[in-house]
Amino acid sequence: MPEDTPLVRRAVRTGGVLLAVAAAQFAAVFAWVGSRLPGFDLWTTDLVHLGAASWPWGALVSASWIALGVLGTLGLLLSRSAFDERPTRGIGLIALVVAAAAVVVLGLSGLLGSHLPSYSSGLAADVAAVAAAVGLLVVARVMHREQRWHVSRVYTLASGAVMLGGVALLAARVDLGLGAGGLQRIVLAAALLWALVEGLHLCLLHRFAPGLQVKVVSA
Repeated sequence: MPEDTPLVRRAVRTGGVLLAVAAAQFAAVFAWVGSRLPGFDLWTTDLVHLGAASWPWGALVSASWIALGVLGTLGLLLSRSAFDERPTRGIGLIALVVAAAAVVVLGLSGLLGSHLPSYSSGLAADVAAVAAAVGLLVVARVMHREQRWHVSRVYTLASGAVMLGGVALLAARVDLGLGAGGLQRIVLAAALLWALVEGLHLCLLHRFAPGLQVKVVSA
């Protein structure tokens, strides 16, 4: 496929579907559990330890974390050829895959409970947030094909900056009046929204079909 074409391979569109589904399913599960779980508060409940909530809500959230990580990893791997072939592409995508793997660990820590160290969920959440933020900032640097990315580069860069800023504020214990739960949700929302928006964007890109001949009729 020529380097300057806006077309993508079939696998890229499949990867986009998986990214969008990964984000959508977690948002749906989170909203449903929030409406059913006693004592749940939209802005103060700790998302990291939500997997330890009473049955079946904790298990459902943990399973959704795992689905988010697994589907996200597959989606990123399948859609990697859509990004410009530059040295930094691998670094950015590896960082995003590390973030997705950490999300899986976060889900497993909720399901396995005492079988994992008590700090595993917090550490996994930190790694996921930092790796995702760095990954988005780097991936934004390999979105140069105007026909394909258009505003995606700026949006990806902004998403990574929001996430990294939220992580920095959490680490510095500066909540800006939002509380730790509010900052957690901003970081998570930025990541989920990027996966949903860019996943749908990848789904809608025209697929490259080898052997397809297009006849141009002159006026």
